[in-house]
This record gives sequence, C-alpha cells and structure tokens, in this order.
Amino acid sequence: MFEIRACRDAFGVSEVLGLEPGRWEVHAAALRAALAQHAVLCLRMGRALQDAELQSMARLFGPIKDPVARTKDGNAIRYDQLRQVIDSGFIMTDQMREKLGGRSYGGLDDRRPGLFETFHCDDTYTAEPASATVLHARELPPSGGGPTCFLDMRVAYNLLDAATRERLVALRVIYAYNNEEAFPPRRSARGPADVLEEVSHPLVRTHPVAKTRSLFLDLDRAKHVEGLPLEEGRALLQTLQDHAEASAPYCEHHWQDHDVLVWDNASVQHKASGNFVLGEPRRFWRYMIAGGRPF
Repeated sequence: MFEIRACRDAFGVSEVLGLEPGRWEVHAAALRAALAQHAVLCLRMGRALQDAELQSMARLFGPIKDPVARTKDGNAIRYDQLRQVIDSGFIMTDQMREKLGGRSYGGLDDRRPGLFETFHCDDTYTAEPASATVLHARELPPSGGGPTCFLDMRVAYNLLDAATRERLVALRVIYAYNNEEAFPPRRSARGPADVLEEVSHPLVRTHPVAKTRSLFLDLDRAKHVEGLPLEEGRALLQTLQDHAEASAPYCEHHWQDHDVLVWDNASVQHKASGNFVLGEPRRFWRYMIAGGRPF
C-alpha cells in the first residue's frame, strides 16, 4: 500500500513505501507535494530498477533535464549524459590521471572522483539548475557506504537576523564549472565543461512551489558576489556556509539496496561521506529534474 512516512523530526528524510511499477503515475501529485514540503524523500524499492523504470519514476517529479548548456562563445554543448553513473568507490590511478590530462572532478578526494564530501548543490553552474536530483543505489559496500547528508537551507536563511536577510535578498552570485579554487580546500572541477558560460543566481532563492525562501549557494562552483570586491564577497559566502553547517537542521540517509533518493535543490545542500574501504563498489544512477531560473 502506498504510504509517505514523514520524518518525525523537524527535518529529515521522508520514507515512501508501496510504489508499484506501472502504477507510479497516480501518486505523482502527492510525491511532488511531499518533496516541496519535506525536501528529501527516500523511495524504498524491492529490487534494482531498469533504466526505463527509473526514468519513469524520475518523471514523477518533473521532466528529466537534458544536460546541455551554453558556452562562452554562444554555442551549446552537452556537459553530461542524460543518465549519469556516480561511482564513488572508483579509484583514479596515476595512469588514468595521466590519460585524462588536466581534468579534475572537484571535491576533496582526488582518488575517488565520484565522492563529494563537502556540502553543495547540484548543477549550479548552469542558467537553469536542476530542480531536483534522483539517485538510485545500484551497488553498495557491505557497510552501506556511509550516509548522504543534508542541510535545510530554508532554516539557515530564517535563522539570520532581519537586517542580514534584507541585505542578502539583493545579492547575486556568479558561478562557473571551474571556479578556479575560489574556496580552498575545495578542489575545482576542470575539463571540457570549462568552456561553459558563467551564470548568475540569487543568493536567496524562493521555492517555485512552496514559496519558502532559502540560502542558495554552492562553494564548489561559486566564484564571487556581484557588486562586491572579490575577497569581501567570497568571505561573505564562506561565512554563510559556516553559519549553515553550524546552525541549520541536519539529517542523514543511510543507504539500503535499491533505494531511490530524491532531494529538492532549492531547499537543501547535500554531501556524501566516505567512510568505506577505498575501492569498494558504491555506484549510483542519477537523473536530474529540469528547473527554471532561480528567483
């Protein structure tokens, strides 16, 4: 039987049970409403999904994003595959690193390019970032591979004093695929997508459905704040990130086989944890849900 079990805490992962293949569409409205309210959903699956099934499930939350974006010279390129394979147990050998040249995937762990252990949002370096992310566990270590962690950026915003909130509403942040090591020790991503144009997003984002406001920032991709001196703007963003990590509600999702985790990029930041043996399989399939320009 279909059921959404909302987390009893003020912020947490809401569990979705009883989704039957072929009957998912009748629950689309309820699932979208739950995601807008709770921000993180775990859809418990009894088996691994075929790709067509996962696409069908992802579309319950909106159209799947086609990862195409504009370049600095006005053209467009495909910067990722429609379905991304996130393999955070994969080891980057010296031979592979040499073959890839100067490519870097960012994050903190330069040996496991699929592991991002800093809080961030997905797809912020594009003009219309993904509204949500759908992540399906394909293979997990015996330990489960460590939790995926979330911060409630709506509360992070509301915890600021009124004068600060009023100031931040007027500010915008410049993002790039390669932010040139703007926020060490975070490593910048480098590769073919360096040619993508820089984009601007508001520092305070209004949710398109729930109309809640949240802090919207991603130090893995942010470069600077429009209209502020470079170092002043970066210091402001780091201060806000530190505030969120110290004060905002936090929750963890501990993976089980075949889970499908869905989160709302307008409301939360997320990160992985790497507490599993280097080289153990930890593989996911990911689809991004199309979104409009943040406002």
